[in-house]
Amino acid sequence: MSWVFNLKTSILGTMLSSSPYITKIVWVVSALLIGFGFTDPERETKIRVAPDSKVVISGTTNVNGFTCRYNLKEMELPIRLAYNDSAEQIQFSNAQLKLANDCFDCGGKAINKDFRDLLKTEEHPEVELRLLYVDPPQPNDPKIGVGMEIKIAGTARIYETRLYCKQQGDIRVDGTIPLKLTDFGLEPPRKVLGMIKVHDEIKVQVALRLKEI
Repeated sequence: MSWVFNLKTSILGTMLSSSPYITKIVWVVSALLIGFGFTDPERETKIRVAPDSKVVISGTTNVNGFTCRYNLKEMELPIRLAYNDSAEQIQFSNAQLKLANDCFDCGGKAINKDFRDLLKTEEHPEVELRLLYVDPPQPNDPKIGVGMEIKIAGTARIYETRLYCKQQGDIRVDGTIPLKLTDFGLEPPRKVLGMIKVHDEIKVQVALRLKEI
């Protein structure tokens, strides 16, 4: 199996994405809105995200931290990828992953509501991740460069990052993407009369097991 065959499958979901950054992630996470035109014909494939994969958004406050895990069981349908590998990078035209805000579990009803309010869920119910390109792997380097677009609360930003990628039967992709809420026009909220404040920096962690079908 060539590196193109391996990597076109693995990087999506990273789309992390995510995530994360997209460093050279982004993935999963949004880079997530740009299309490309190619003179050479595009190729297509389909991948499935294994249920033991995970996507986690975490952050801190001046008092403690929070962790919100995405329910990947909601992603039962395969994801179709269109890509072009004729250039130095593998470029993707429709590698898009949509994560419903309501499927993130932060550990309790109150904090789940705060998280959804923060992401302006009523107006923008999904976090969108779009994979833009993947750099070819280098000898003796377990990481690969990824470019992606992340869209949160209706605002899209492009990130570059590096992700760990390993093939052992399935494709495994791991990495963390640091983001800022203010990059997406979001104001870090205050609670309890302003005494508890969410910090601007958050992280998107992805640990994906992907299989081409």
